[in-house]
Amino acid sequence: MSRIENEKQLLNYFFMEQKHFFKRCSLTKPVIFLLFLFMTTSTAFAQITVNLQNRPLRETLKEIEKVSDYKFFYNESLPDLEKIVSLQVTNAGIDEAMKFLLSGTSIEYRKGEKNIIALVEKNASEGQQKSPAQSRKRPVKGRVADASGEPVIGVTIVEKANPSNGTITDVDGHFTIDVQSDAVLRISYIGYRDQEIPTTGKTSFDIVMHEDTKQLDEVVVVGYGVQKKVNIIGSIAQVDGEKISQRTNANITNALTGMMSGVTIIQGSGAPGNPSNSVQIRGVGSFGASPTALVLVDGIPGSLADINPAEIESISVLKDASTAAIYGARAANGVILITTKSGKEGKVQVLYNGYVGFNRPTAFPDLVPTWEYAQLLNEASNSTVYTDEQIAKFKDGSDPDHYANENYLKRVFDRDGLQTSHDLNVNGGGKTNRYLLTFGYLKQNGLIAKNDYTRYNARVNLTTELLPNLKLTTRINGVMSERNEPAIPAGDDADDMEGIIIKALRFPGVTPVKLSDGTYGKGQEVHGTPPAWIESPSFYSLPQYKTTANVSLTYQPLELLELTAMGGITYGNYEEKRFRSTLKIEGGRVLGPSFLENRMQRSLYKTFQATANYGRKIGQHNFSLLAGYSFEDYSDRWLKGFRDNFASNDLPYLDVGAPDNQKADGAGQEWALQSLFGRLNYNYAERYLLETTMRYDGSSRFPKSKKYGFFPSVALGWRLSEETFIRENEKMSWLTNLKLKASWGVLGNQNIGIYPYQTLYDLGRNYPFGNTFSSGASITTLTDPNLRWESTRTWDMGFESSLWNGLLSFNVAYFNRYTYDILYAPSGSVSSVLGLNISPINTGSLTNRGLELEVGHHLSSGDFTLDVQGNFNIVQNEIETLGVGDVKQLNGLVGSGGLYIGHPMQVYYGYQTDGVFLDADDVKTWADQTKVTPKAQVGDIRYKDINGPDGVPDGKVDPNYDRVVLGTRIPKYTFGLGIQTSYKEFDAAVQMQGVAGVKGMLSGVAGFAMWQEGNVQRWQADGRFRSDSPERYPSYPRLETVSGGGSPNTEVSDFWVRDASYLRVRNVQLGYTLPKQWLHALHISGVRIYVSGENLLTLSGYPRGWDPEINTNGRYYPIQQTYTLGLNIKF
Repeated sequence: MSRIENEKQLLNYFFMEQKHFFKRCSLTKPVIFLLFLFMTTSTAFAQITVNLQNRPLRETLKEIEKVSDYKFFYNESLPDLEKIVSLQVTNAGIDEAMKFLLSGTSIEYRKGEKNIIALVEKNASEGQQKSPAQSRKRPVKGRVADASGEPVIGVTIVEKANPSNGTITDVDGHFTIDVQSDAVLRISYIGYRDQEIPTTGKTSFDIVMHEDTKQLDEVVVVGYGVQKKVNIIGSIAQVDGEKISQRTNANITNALTGMMSGVTIIQGSGAPGNPSNSVQIRGVGSFGASPTALVLVDGIPGSLADINPAEIESISVLKDASTAAIYGARAANGVILITTKSGKEGKVQVLYNGYVGFNRPTAFPDLVPTWEYAQLLNEASNSTVYTDEQIAKFKDGSDPDHYANENYLKRVFDRDGLQTSHDLNVNGGGKTNRYLLTFGYLKQNGLIAKNDYTRYNARVNLTTELLPNLKLTTRINGVMSERNEPAIPAGDDADDMEGIIIKALRFPGVTPVKLSDGTYGKGQEVHGTPPAWIESPSFYSLPQYKTTANVSLTYQPLELLELTAMGGITYGNYEEKRFRSTLKIEGGRVLGPSFLENRMQRSLYKTFQATANYGRKIGQHNFSLLAGYSFEDYSDRWLKGFRDNFASNDLPYLDVGAPDNQKADGAGQEWALQSLFGRLNYNYAERYLLETTMRYDGSSRFPKSKKYGFFPSVALGWRLSEETFIRENEKMSWLTNLKLKASWGVLGNQNIGIYPYQTLYDLGRNYPFGNTFSSGASITTLTDPNLRWESTRTWDMGFESSLWNGLLSFNVAYFNRYTYDILYAPSGSVSSVLGLNISPINTGSLTNRGLELEVGHHLSSGDFTLDVQGNFNIVQNEIETLGVGDVKQLNGLVGSGGLYIGHPMQVYYGYQTDGVFLDADDVKTWADQTKVTPKAQVGDIRYKDINGPDGVPDGKVDPNYDRVVLGTRIPKYTFGLGIQTSYKEFDAAVQMQGVAGVKGMLSGVAGFAMWQEGNVQRWQADGRFRSDSPERYPSYPRLETVSGGGSPNTEVSDFWVRDASYLRVRNVQLGYTLPKQWLHALHISGVRIYVSGENLLTLSGYPRGWDPEINTNGRYYPIQQTYTLGLNIKF
């Protein structure tokens, strides 16, 4: 190898650290903490004092690094590194020290930016001196940057036809080289894909380099540490924080939808600040205890709703037992690890990211006008409820005070919700002190007046090198948020915003919101109308404050041993207020009395964690051992006050209300968890892999004899691509990586009540004794003193592969999760004699089994890049047994209450149908369904007779024999597709997601026309059965007025249970990065402008006006589309 090639490899290594520095420093943030900027100090004139005698040169260089801010880079094959030298200087400059140190060696030094010094063999660059022939070449110049626009330092540029002619980029990424007129430049750098650039006809180049994920030796965040991706055996899905921060979604879980295999996210509401999303990791893991995943932010439990996306470095989802068992008792439903960003060494970097946009519903019910409603009501009731003259008044608007044509739902959802977000990041520091400061602001207005969500985030992450082997890491985070909603005035049976929505959907707009004299109309129930309720002084507010402090101390007494102690607290408090005012309506009636409920709560979470990590390499044997202890304690206290008859609606404070009916309440709770855990990792030459994990948890939620649980796991892996017969086989060079893996383990679940095993007295059981009304208490629940952990046994197997250096990649896994000893409280009482309810007991089991497939593609050619990531998942949920709930039904099914053995959870249980009755003869000749429809009429639903007492159809439709499982709300198939592409300054991204094999049903006012004298939707009116043109399979049966208890036609059946599969375009984003030369004068390093849209398109066969992701009876808030314009600025 020539000397110049040696030097190129050396300088690649020399600048590798700087590449990562510049790359990461491009992710910058806040302003409120600018005073911290003075922490960065210059070391340009640093002096060195050392006294080292008879030490190897290599060791002497390390000592200089310890006492200064200089960092040395050199090739390990460099001569004289083991030569014995001495150095004694006092307050010497680096040049003086290095000249003295290197005298008598064959090494020379070169100083770079940021106190970097490269050591090279003397005369190593002679090969770059120009020959006479070279002097006749033409010069070309250029700049090399990464995908984010930051310069890449130390990139090797050589003339392809003359490899001895080369150079490297400087600290700003610039280079100049003389080449032939038709030369091709070969561009290379460790961690990036090589490129070849033709120079014909050009003398200046802007070159963008793209990461080679294989070469980068990527690490993945795991429990209590990180691991190289190639050595991970278990199933982990990881998303880079940059991908999340690029989305303009106010909720992180929505941004993650479709991006990771095995992770299903179902959005339950579009309300601002409403964290009602369901996150399912490899299915739903329990029908008793809560099946929610454990969320940890920097090792401390947190909420996805509180996180500012701009703070996130990465999100890892631990899906199988081998990765999640380190968290034992809380990991049965998966673990979500969020790692926040840290400060990076270097000059101050500032990043601003902001956007502004608006929201509108993805789907919105279309209601018929009141004049058409009046006609349909006449048809449904088979009488003249409204005369033709009255219907004409609805239609022409001649008498709006008595015959209005209102659409309450549109009046309630009367605006496009403004949404804006602004994030600022400040990042920098020296060798011993590094800092990250962020500030975030989010404002999201709802689609309803008086409905909004505001969140402020602030974070300070500090890293301090107290000593060369002692590091202090401090992470402090504050979140302040407030959610506001309209409420309903006193007197109505509903009280919250969803109550307003459901009644706006239900009430036909036949009465005006306001009369012509300005008085509020009486409404359908003489309580006013939903739009009037919003205009009233009634409100709901929920301000919340949360502060988390996390301090860890890492000590490295030996090179192979690292000790870490971490203490953390989370303090939270909130004040919830619901004020229901008076409201004056038509006829002088005043709704009331007004009242206020005011609740305050504070909570405190404390944790201490200590770990020891030992790593050793013996030949090609690599060992890593982790041992740890943790303790957690949580407590909260709450108080609630109530008063009514307020003197004024303008003073919603408790002391303004009348004391006559005042009430006070309060309580508190506490739990604790104590744990020991350990993990052993072994690999031989990164070819044969082993990992075993164990955790021993003790929980206050279980009785003393069952308090502790042991949760082990083991995983094995084999990287076939590292075997000699593949690695050294040229015919197999296309196979970059192939890894087989398998794992087994047991996880726990303790997500039940705080004291489920203790026999408690229920207060408030007051009783009369003579003429005295006395306070009392009684036992109302029978408890199980032998309550124990709910457990999940998981095994997992699969393979990972990468082809043609990352051009294609695959990850396939099959899993089986068996959950047993499920913590479930059967419905009903122990007996009618005792009259006691049953507390949770260990009973029942279920299985989630499935297949995950990930496919990736990366293409890079010159200025063009294309990345495609797709995933497809199959999950089959099945109940194995219910234990005490194994009750055999007359139709042969075992179970009850929507849980049946051999079927998934969350099923619809009802009738199969065959259209509707067309005429009277059809009614007579059909199976007898009088037990379901006592007086069947033309246009009613025909229910199928599929079973009877003898196991065969008996000519009768009976609810005991003829109901079946019609489907489940748990998706069997989920899939996602992400596409990112860029060309020069332009970039684009698309994220799609969908589900299949899932059912949904609209019930109540959402699904049934004229429910409780309710409204009619357009799809119901247009698709209804009509006797003048009878159709066997209409979209809707005959119209009828339906009471709150329903009607025979509203029974659960496949007429209403529909396919809820959908494909949704979750995000589309287009961006443009301004050329660097436009920004130099402004001292700005980068500007990107982008437009983005969320939930732009949904393809589904669901009823018109309804989103298939929401199953509802009408108490709902539409999922929202979001359109935004954004700006990124880097300083």
